[in-house]
Amino acid sequence: MTNILAIDYGSKRIGLAASNQLGISAPLDFIENNSEKIKKLRRIIQDRNIQKIILGLPVTLSGREESAAQKAREFAKELAALNLPVEFYDERLSTAEAHKMMLQYGLSAKERRTKVDSLAACILLENYLKGKNAQ
Repeated sequence: MTNILAIDYGSKRIGLAASNQLGISAPLDFIENNSEKIKKLRRIIQDRNIQKIILGLPVTLSGREESAAQKAREFAKELAALNLPVEFYDERLSTAEAHKMMLQYGLSAKERRTKVDSLAACILLENYLKGKNAQ
Protein backbone atom coordinates (compact mmCIF):
# COMPACT_ATOMS: atom_id res chain seq x y z
CA MET A 1 0.00 0.00 0.00
CA THR A 2 1.24 3.50 -0.76
CA ASN A 3 1.59 6.44 1.59
CA ILE A 4 -1.35 8.78 0.99
CA LEU A 5 -2.01 12.35 2.06
CA ALA A 6 -5.67 13.35 2.47
CA ILE A 7 -6.62 17.00 2.28
CA ASP A 8 -9.74 18.71 3.60
CA TYR A 9 -9.50 22.05 1.83
CA GLY A 10 -10.92 25.12 3.54
CA SER A 11 -10.72 28.85 2.91
CA LYS A 12 -8.82 29.45 6.19
CA ARG A 13 -7.35 26.09 7.18
CA ILE A 14 -6.35 22.98 5.28
CA GLY A 15 -6.87 19.78 7.22
CA LEU A 16 -4.39 16.98 6.64
CA ALA A 17 -4.17 13.27 7.37
CA ALA A 18 -1.71 10.65 6.19
CA SER A 19 -1.66 6.90 5.85
CA ASN A 20 1.37 4.67 5.96
CA GLN A 21 2.24 1.52 4.04
CA LEU A 22 0.16 -0.54 6.47
CA GLY A 23 -2.92 1.52 5.62
CA ILE A 24 -3.08 3.15 9.05
CA SER A 25 -4.28 6.75 8.87
CA ALA A 26 -3.73 9.56 11.36
CA PRO A 27 -4.60 13.25 11.42
CA LEU A 28 -1.76 15.74 11.04
CA ASP A 29 -1.63 19.38 12.11
CA PHE A 30 -3.60 21.65 9.81
CA ILE A 31 -1.84 24.27 7.74
CA GLU A 32 -3.04 27.80 7.10
CA ASN A 33 -4.46 28.49 3.66
CA ASN A 34 -1.97 31.14 2.64
CA SER A 35 0.83 31.71 0.13
CA GLU A 36 3.06 29.17 1.93
CA LYS A 37 0.67 26.21 1.63
CA ILE A 38 2.30 24.46 -1.34
CA LYS A 39 5.76 24.87 0.21
CA LYS A 40 4.48 23.34 3.48
CA LEU A 41 2.74 20.52 1.66
CA ARG A 42 5.92 19.77 -0.29
CA ARG A 43 7.82 19.40 3.00
CA ILE A 44 5.17 17.07 4.46
CA ILE A 45 5.16 14.99 1.28
CA GLN A 46 8.94 14.60 1.36
CA ASP A 47 9.07 13.86 5.10
CA ARG A 48 6.38 11.18 4.86
CA ASN A 49 7.27 9.75 1.45
CA ILE A 50 3.76 10.47 0.16
CA GLN A 51 2.96 8.97 -3.23
CA LYS A 52 -0.66 10.06 -3.73
CA ILE A 53 -3.00 12.87 -2.67
CA ILE A 54 -6.69 12.44 -1.92
CA LEU A 55 -8.52 15.76 -2.05
CA GLY A 56 -11.92 16.00 -0.44
CA LEU A 57 -14.61 17.20 -2.81
CA PRO A 58 -17.42 18.89 -0.88
CA VAL A 59 -20.71 18.08 -2.58
CA THR A 60 -24.24 18.60 -1.34
CA LEU A 61 -26.30 15.70 -0.01
CA SER A 62 -27.97 15.52 -3.43
CA GLY A 63 -24.53 15.23 -5.07
CA ARG A 64 -24.36 18.73 -6.57
CA GLU A 65 -21.14 20.69 -6.68
CA GLU A 66 -21.36 24.26 -5.44
CA SER A 67 -18.79 27.00 -4.73
CA ALA A 68 -16.78 25.00 -2.15
CA ALA A 69 -16.33 22.18 -4.67
CA GLN A 70 -15.17 24.64 -7.31
CA LYS A 71 -12.61 26.06 -4.87
CA ALA A 72 -11.34 22.53 -4.18
CA ARG A 73 -11.01 21.93 -7.93
CA GLU A 74 -9.05 25.18 -8.28
CA PHE A 75 -6.78 24.10 -5.41
CA ALA A 76 -6.17 20.81 -7.22
CA LYS A 77 -4.60 22.84 -10.03
CA GLU A 78 -2.14 24.29 -7.49
CA LEU A 79 -1.38 20.77 -6.24
CA ALA A 80 -0.13 19.87 -9.73
CA ALA A 81 3.13 21.62 -8.75
CA LEU A 82 3.78 18.72 -6.35
CA ASN A 83 4.00 16.18 -9.21
CA LEU A 84 1.83 13.58 -7.50
CA PRO A 85 -1.42 11.99 -8.60
CA VAL A 86 -4.42 13.81 -7.10
CA GLU A 87 -7.72 11.99 -6.73
CA PHE A 88 -10.97 13.64 -5.67
CA TYR A 89 -13.06 11.84 -3.08
CA ASP A 90 -16.55 12.68 -1.83
CA GLU A 91 -16.14 14.25 1.59
CA ARG A 92 -19.85 14.51 2.26
CA LEU A 93 -20.54 14.62 6.02
CA SER A 94 -16.89 14.12 7.04
CA THR A 95 -16.78 17.45 8.91
CA ALA A 96 -20.11 16.72 10.62
CA GLU A 97 -18.79 13.31 11.66
CA ALA A 98 -15.60 14.92 12.99
CA HIS A 99 -17.62 17.40 15.08
CA LYS A 100 -19.75 14.57 16.46
CA MET A 101 -16.71 12.52 17.45
CA MET A 102 -15.05 15.45 19.21
CA LEU A 103 -18.24 16.27 21.13
CA GLN A 104 -18.43 12.63 22.27
CA TYR A 105 -14.87 12.93 23.59
CA GLY A 106 -15.70 16.16 25.40
CA LEU A 107 -13.34 18.48 23.54
CA SER A 108 -13.84 22.18 24.15
CA ALA A 109 -15.01 24.51 21.39
CA LYS A 110 -11.46 25.85 21.05
CA GLU A 111 -10.00 22.34 20.74
CA ARG A 112 -12.66 21.39 18.20
CA ARG A 113 -11.88 24.45 16.08
CA THR A 114 -8.19 23.56 15.82
CA LYS A 115 -8.73 19.84 15.20
CA VAL A 116 -11.87 19.57 13.06
CA ASP A 117 -10.20 20.03 9.67
CA SER A 118 -7.53 17.38 10.16
CA LEU A 119 -9.96 14.95 11.78
CA ALA A 120 -12.27 15.44 8.79
CA ALA A 121 -9.30 14.69 6.51
CA CYS A 122 -8.60 11.54 8.52
CA ILE A 123 -12.23 10.40 8.20
CA LEU A 124 -12.04 11.11 4.47
CA LEU A 125 -8.86 9.03 4.19
CA GLU A 126 -10.29 6.14 6.21
CA ASN A 127 -13.41 6.10 4.01
CA TYR A 128 -11.22 6.14 0.91
CA LEU A 129 -9.08 3.26 2.18
CA LYS A 130 -12.15 1.21 3.16
CA GLY A 131 -13.53 1.70 -0.34
CA LYS A 132 -10.25 0.60 -1.92
CA ASN A 133 -10.04 -2.47 0.31
CA ALA A 134 -13.60 -3.45 -0.59
CA GLN A 135 -12.74 -3.54 -4.31
